[in-house]
Amino acid sequence: MRRSAIALALIACEGPSPPAPPVATAPSAWVYAPAPAAWPLPPVVGRIGRAQAPAPGLPGGIAGAVRFPLRLPTPWAVPGPGPARAVVYGLQGAVPAVELIDIDAGVVRWRDATTCSGPVVGVTEDALVCAVVDGVRGIRLDGKIAWSSAAPFIAMTDDLVVVGPTGLAVMLDASTGEEVGRVTLPPGILAESVIASCGDAGRELFATGPTGELVRIADIKGQSQITWKAPIGAVDRIDACAGEHVVITQREGGAGRLIALARATGTETGRVEGARGAWPARDGSPTLEIATAAGVRQWPRALTTSQALPLPPLGELLDARGDLRLVRTSPRTAVVLDRAGIRAYLPLAVMGAVLGDTAIVGASWLGSEVASVWRVGLPARYRRALRLPGTPGAVALPAELRDLPPATPLRQDRAIALPDTAPSGAPAGVALVAIDPAAPGVVYAVAPGASDGAIAAIDLGPRTWTWQRSDGCGPGTPVGLVVTDAVVACGVRGAAPGTSTVRATTRAGHAAWSWDADTVDALQAAGDVVVVSIADRATVLDAATGRELGHIASDDGGALPVTVVVADGTPLVIAAERGRVVARLPRVSFVPAWSVAVDGVVRALHPAPGGVLVELEDGDAVHLDALTGAPFTVPGLGLAWLPFADLLAGTTAGGPIPGPPVPRSSLLAVTRADNDEAPRLWTPIPPPPSLGLSWQLTLYDPTGGVRARNDYALVGAVAPATARGPAGSPIVVSAGRAADGTREVLVIDPRTGDPLRRVVLPADAPAGALFSTIVDGSPVAGVVLAGPLRVALY
Repeated sequence: MRRSAIALALIACEGPSPPAPPVATAPSAWVYAPAPAAWPLPPVVGRIGRAQAPAPGLPGGIAGAVRFPLRLPTPWAVPGPGPARAVVYGLQGAVPAVELIDIDAGVVRWRDATTCSGPVVGVTEDALVCAVVDGVRGIRLDGKIAWSSAAPFIAMTDDLVVVGPTGLAVMLDASTGEEVGRVTLPPGILAESVIASCGDAGRELFATGPTGELVRIADIKGQSQITWKAPIGAVDRIDACAGEHVVITQREGGAGRLIALARATGTETGRVEGARGAWPARDGSPTLEIATAAGVRQWPRALTTSQALPLPPLGELLDARGDLRLVRTSPRTAVVLDRAGIRAYLPLAVMGAVLGDTAIVGASWLGSEVASVWRVGLPARYRRALRLPGTPGAVALPAELRDLPPATPLRQDRAIALPDTAPSGAPAGVALVAIDPAAPGVVYAVAPGASDGAIAAIDLGPRTWTWQRSDGCGPGTPVGLVVTDAVVACGVRGAAPGTSTVRATTRAGHAAWSWDADTVDALQAAGDVVVVSIADRATVLDAATGRELGHIASDDGGALPVTVVVADGTPLVIAAERGRVVARLPRVSFVPAWSVAVDGVVRALHPAPGGVLVELEDGDAVHLDALTGAPFTVPGLGLAWLPFADLLAGTTAGGPIPGPPVPRSSLLAVTRADNDEAPRLWTPIPPPPSLGLSWQLTLYDPTGGVRARNDYALVGAVAPATARGPAGSPIVVSAGRAADGTREVLVIDPRTGDPLRRVVLPADAPAGALFSTIVDGSPVAGVVLAGPLRVALY
């Protein structure tokens, strides 16, 4: 019956090949290739989620005459009228480079890998400015160098660049590099403390004072003096040169604040607490639109009064062009606003983006080493009234704080050691551990220290190390170790772009195949397929040969939510695509078996019993059957889900952990009045102080029913071990190191949540990798340590 469901899915998906995405030039000229074409999506078999789905635009590439894409790029918008353009600074190999992209045409107009050896610090209508080691350089927007200065860069405001040595601020025209003004700073004000320069000659300066206050410096009778000081604290952003008020943005622990100061006196005229973002009003007036948790309101720059706008709670401004505003709404979505309201609601997970008239260019300068420029067309106007659910924190329900068993030290004298695995100067930790799904008594470990990353296998039944391959991972940093039906695959991130690899070793310890890549961010496997995640793409490999079976790209430029499971002996690659969760058959031309529409945004996908767990951005989680896509809602909000294929488990912070009781003698106080008959007055004994919040674990049945919920008195950061064997294997978690350097490990029954054992790793023991599995029908837990490589069971 289950196999027939897959067969019917194949028949339903037969049809003509999908049209290729529109291109600006021949595919061989791509600098940033568009997302790979995929099969058409199958009919929707169900819906999940309680929010609204963004509308993805058409993926687009960027062509050009240069050969290689920039890595870890930072985009800057070119202001002013004319065609929409973005300046992008990043790495061409290991060399810094800067380029100009025509956003709507999808073309790299030019690239320079010699002039701009430092980051871009500002862009005007005519030039871009780079801060380099030996000064500042300006490049015209045709790619030609315009000017250079040996003075150190300090700040840039609009078209003015501030440079100069200590005690002197020199203002340069950003387009020509010509000096337009200079100011001898008042005593106590350092040049590097200047944060803004205003006026035609830039002689009105704003800086941070010696005690952290904001100061204004202006000409008084021909001499630069401090006109006022405002003790407002740290300044994250300053809007200093427009109108009669200076607007300051502050951020403290994720919360935002806007403060308006009168330009002439420095007097605070108003402030907005809880500001998520602010941008110039879309109607062209000299006002601001400010987003808070209550919505968006329009304010004068004095921040005195406001009026509500018909917009939901939004976030930070990413870019502005004309009356368009690109504003983030969540970590994976954004809206485009125009004068009429919401122009588009689209998936967007990149760190920075630049608006065009018909497309958006985005990029991330942190994250994957090969993150590059991403381009997508603007979708059609969003016709619904947008309702944003927000991103609530995890909800912990009342649960029993379980008594933990007595802590016992780790017995290293019984460890199973592999001789000759302690190379000189090797680090003491173990990089990765994996359990063989076909033989759960076999544990694989990647030992650090060897130049090519050694893999070793131990059979816990006879307690014997069976083989070791010294070059099992290849040179680099191991990032993933997975086991398939035929091979053990290790992914490493090389020291330079293009030197990363995935190497496969047979389960008998022999070399199988190798697959090279620019980098490797994550590795997953099930059955006979391996999924390699790289930036916003996922590549599916044949586990037996290393042959590429297919590719999937994310819709938002961020990491693709993807996982792989086996259902009735058939591997399924399940990913978030085009507003759906889609299950594909990698062995049958990658055709889709089913799809489920998502009313919301998928944050992550995890293997689950008989299917996949879909984690939504609004905190909900839904379990989908792998063969049919049938959904079961899991009653948990905002939990951190553990990637276990045999059970559903979610974690969050629980209730407080009571501290040790205060000695009774120190709390008793007896008072006696002069009158002998006065009663004795006893001071109440206060409850013991809390040691912090406990760790809460909730176990669910596959259909979403709660099996057990417990709090555990684990102090510090709690890290569950992901190397876990088949059903029945214990759940193992470790807490943060104590003051004496020891680390506590707790073993939990996966059926009831009962704490079974508590072990303390000694402070001088090397950091290891925890695991649990089933050996000869009995659950076991242990840790793999290095120097020499050994396994200690507990």
